[in-house]
Amino acid sequence: MKILQHPVMTTILFGLICGLSFVPLDLALNMLFLGSYAICLTLWLFAAGYAILLCRWSRQKLLPIAFPVLLLFLTIFLVDSMAGFFLLALAVISWIRSGLCFQQNGKIKLVVESLLWVAGAALVNAFTPGSVFAWTPGIWMFFLLQALYFVIFDSTAVTHEKKYELEIDPFEQASRRAEDILSNPGNV
Repeated sequence: MKILQHPVMTTILFGLICGLSFVPLDLALNMLFLGSYAICLTLWLFAAGYAILLCRWSRQKLLPIAFPVLLLFLTIFLVDSMAGFFLLALAVISWIRSGLCFQQNGKIKLVVESLLWVAGAALVNAFTPGSVFAWTPGIWMFFLLQALYFVIFDSTAVTHEKKYELEIDPFEQASRRAEDILSNPGNV
């Protein structure tokens, strides 16, 4: 599937799927868990799925993200607030994305991650969903906000450049190199 190679489109599509599946998944988990545990567990499943997508895009192994995802799972039972858990999920996703998967340009990414974190926290504070059905558009809006990260840092451009370099015929590369040498003999 080629769409999985485009982080912006995949994030938006994944967010739409998560938003639409939130209510049925929450209702199913509500039969097993009481209180806010079902909603937090549903949010954790979405965060874990997104973390796996981030690993796939960055070509990282799944082992480095195991600790943050497990830590987020444990906070389901330690934090009584759904908004508090959501803020922790924001922090863990930022940690996985900029700290483990896409590590270059540290200062700029830290600023962008901070802005996305503050925007996500503001959305949670302003639009705290009162019902299960209100979470559906909230989940999708969250992933739209996460897609903004890949709009700012276009990671597909780097992978396409490398892919293009690999597809050039070796004879064509040698020919280009010979032309460069002949046109600029002092730069050899």
